[in-house]
Amino acid sequence: MSCDCAEFQKHADNLQLRNKSILDIVTKLDEQVSMLNRAVFKSVTHCGCIEINASQQVFLDNLTLEENQENLKTHIEGELCPKCQDKIEEEIGDVLFYLASMCNALELDLDDIMKQKLRNLKTLGIYNLL
Repeated sequence: MSCDCAEFQKHADNLQLRNKSILDIVTKLDEQVSMLNRAVFKSVTHCGCIEINASQQVFLDNLTLEENQENLKTHIEGELCPKCQDKIEEEIGDVLFYLASMCNALELDLDDIMKQKLRNLKTLGIYNLL
Protein backbone atom coordinates (compact mmCIF):
# COMPACT_ATOMS: atom_id res chain seq x y z
CA MET A 1 0.00 0.00 0.00
CA SER A 2 1.42 3.35 -1.03
CA CYS A 3 0.98 6.47 1.08
CA ASP A 4 2.17 10.00 0.66
CA CYS A 5 2.51 12.76 3.25
CA ALA A 6 -0.59 14.66 2.12
CA GLU A 7 -2.77 11.55 2.33
CA PHE A 8 -1.34 10.64 5.73
CA GLN A 9 -1.82 14.17 7.04
CA LYS A 10 -5.43 14.26 5.80
CA HIS A 11 -6.28 10.96 7.49
CA ALA A 12 -4.60 12.08 10.71
CA ASP A 13 -6.73 15.23 10.64
CA ASN A 14 -9.92 13.22 10.10
CA LEU A 15 -9.08 10.90 13.00
CA GLN A 16 -7.91 13.51 15.48
CA LEU A 17 -11.00 13.81 17.70
CA ARG A 18 -10.06 13.86 21.36
CA ASN A 19 -6.76 15.71 21.17
CA LYS A 20 -7.54 18.58 18.78
CA SER A 21 -5.93 21.23 21.01
CA ILE A 22 -2.33 22.09 20.20
CA LEU A 23 -1.58 21.61 23.91
CA ASP A 24 -2.87 18.04 23.75
CA ILE A 25 -1.02 17.37 20.50
CA VAL A 26 2.32 18.64 21.82
CA THR A 27 2.08 16.56 24.98
CA LYS A 28 0.91 13.45 23.10
CA LEU A 29 3.81 13.83 20.62
CA ASP A 30 6.23 14.08 23.53
CA GLU A 31 4.64 11.02 25.15
CA GLN A 32 4.89 9.04 21.91
CA VAL A 33 8.56 9.93 21.45
CA SER A 34 9.16 8.66 24.99
CA MET A 35 7.33 5.43 24.16
CA LEU A 36 9.46 5.04 21.02
CA ASN A 37 12.63 5.51 23.07
CA ARG A 38 11.34 2.98 25.60
CA ALA A 39 10.70 0.42 22.84
CA VAL A 40 14.28 0.83 21.59
CA PHE A 41 15.68 0.46 25.10
CA LYS A 42 13.52 -2.61 25.80
CA SER A 43 15.03 -4.22 22.69
CA VAL A 44 18.30 -4.00 24.60
CA THR A 45 17.28 -4.60 28.21
CA HIS A 46 14.37 -7.05 27.91
CA CYS A 47 14.80 -8.85 24.60
CA GLY A 48 18.52 -8.50 24.07
CA CYS A 49 18.29 -8.70 20.29
CA ILE A 50 20.47 -5.62 20.09
CA GLU A 51 23.20 -4.21 22.30
CA ILE A 52 24.41 -0.67 22.74
CA ASN A 53 28.15 -0.30 23.12
CA ALA A 54 28.78 3.42 23.20
CA SER A 55 31.98 5.35 23.39
CA GLN A 56 33.14 8.77 22.33
CA GLN A 57 32.98 9.41 18.60
CA VAL A 58 36.49 10.25 17.43
CA PHE A 59 37.11 12.83 14.71
CA LEU A 60 40.62 12.78 13.31
CA ASP A 61 42.06 16.07 12.08
CA ASN A 62 43.98 14.40 9.27
CA LEU A 63 40.76 13.01 7.71
CA THR A 64 38.09 14.82 5.71
CA LEU A 65 34.55 15.16 7.05
CA GLU A 66 33.46 12.41 4.68
CA GLU A 67 36.23 10.08 5.84
CA ASN A 68 35.41 10.82 9.47
CA GLN A 69 31.73 10.14 8.77
CA GLU A 70 32.61 6.67 7.49
CA ASN A 71 34.29 5.93 10.85
CA LEU A 72 31.32 7.02 12.97
CA LYS A 73 29.35 4.27 14.62
CA THR A 74 25.69 3.83 15.59
CA HIS A 75 26.82 2.02 18.76
CA ILE A 76 24.23 -0.67 17.97
CA GLU A 77 25.33 -4.27 17.71
CA GLY A 78 23.04 -7.04 16.55
CA GLU A 79 19.74 -6.89 14.69
CA LEU A 80 16.23 -6.19 15.83
CA CYS A 81 14.15 -9.33 16.14
CA PRO A 82 10.80 -9.27 14.30
CA LYS A 83 8.86 -8.58 17.52
CA CYS A 84 11.02 -5.59 18.50
CA GLN A 85 11.06 -4.29 14.94
CA ASP A 86 7.25 -4.41 14.80
CA LYS A 87 6.96 -2.56 18.12
CA ILE A 88 9.44 0.15 17.13
CA GLU A 89 7.75 0.61 13.75
CA GLU A 90 4.38 0.92 15.53
CA GLU A 91 5.77 3.59 17.85
CA ILE A 92 7.33 5.49 14.92
CA GLY A 93 3.91 5.39 13.23
CA ASP A 94 2.34 6.93 16.34
CA VAL A 95 5.00 9.66 16.39
CA LEU A 96 4.23 10.37 12.72
CA PHE A 97 0.51 10.59 13.52
CA TYR A 98 1.02 13.25 16.18
CA LEU A 99 3.57 15.07 14.03
CA ALA A 100 0.98 15.21 11.23
CA SER A 101 -1.61 16.35 13.80
CA MET A 102 0.69 19.17 14.89
CA CYS A 103 1.11 20.24 11.27
CA ASN A 104 -2.66 20.22 10.85
CA ALA A 105 -3.23 22.30 13.97
CA LEU A 106 -0.65 24.85 12.81
CA GLU A 107 -1.89 24.73 9.20
CA LEU A 108 1.47 23.48 7.95
CA ASP A 109 2.05 21.01 5.13
CA LEU A 110 4.22 18.09 6.24
CA ASP A 111 5.06 17.22 2.65
CA ASP A 112 6.27 20.77 1.97
CA ILE A 113 8.34 20.69 5.14
CA MET A 114 9.96 17.40 4.14
CA LYS A 115 10.66 18.64 0.62
CA GLN A 116 12.27 21.83 1.94
CA LYS A 117 14.40 19.85 4.37
CA LEU A 118 15.44 17.48 1.58
CA ARG A 119 16.44 20.44 -0.60
CA ASN A 120 18.52 21.79 2.30
CA LEU A 121 20.15 18.42 2.88
CA LYS A 122 20.99 18.06 -0.80
CA THR A 123 22.32 21.61 -1.07
CA LEU A 124 24.46 21.64 2.06
CA GLY A 125 25.22 17.92 2.16
CA ILE A 126 27.34 16.86 5.10
CA TYR A 127 27.74 20.46 6.25
CA ASN A 128 24.00 20.80 6.91
CA LEU A 129 24.02 19.34 10.40
CA LEU A 130 27.40 20.43 11.74
